[in-house]
Amino acid sequence: MSATVSGPSSHEGEPSAAALLEAGDIVGLMRACHDRRLEREGIPMVLGFIDERREIPASTDAAQLAEGNAFADVFDRYTEALVPFARDEDEGAVITAMQVVAYTHFAPGAAPISEEASA
Repeated sequence: MSATVSGPSSHEGEPSAAALLEAGDIVGLMRACHDRRLEREGIPMVLGFIDERREIPASTDAAQLAEGNAFADVFDRYTEALVPFARDEDEGAVITAMQVVAYTHFAPGAAPISEEASA
């Protein structure tokens, strides 16, 4: 899986998000997320709502399922790189991984995840 990310680095002279992602530096990417100037950039995030008043139908759309699986794989990879010690229900670990996924794959200029071979 890969994605194209553009945008400025957190500070002059530091690598951009795209460079960190391409280098596979997930921890560096997390640090860049934490060091952003959010008062000027805004905060990309993932938000989901669940209506639990009735049964939630499972999606049957192949493209939607494939996209969800791709993001789940990226999330798992980032979680393993950033917080390998965390329990599955550790909210802090989930928030850390979601922040990096949002910064990397949902920020303005980010391209969708694709099935390109990684080097």
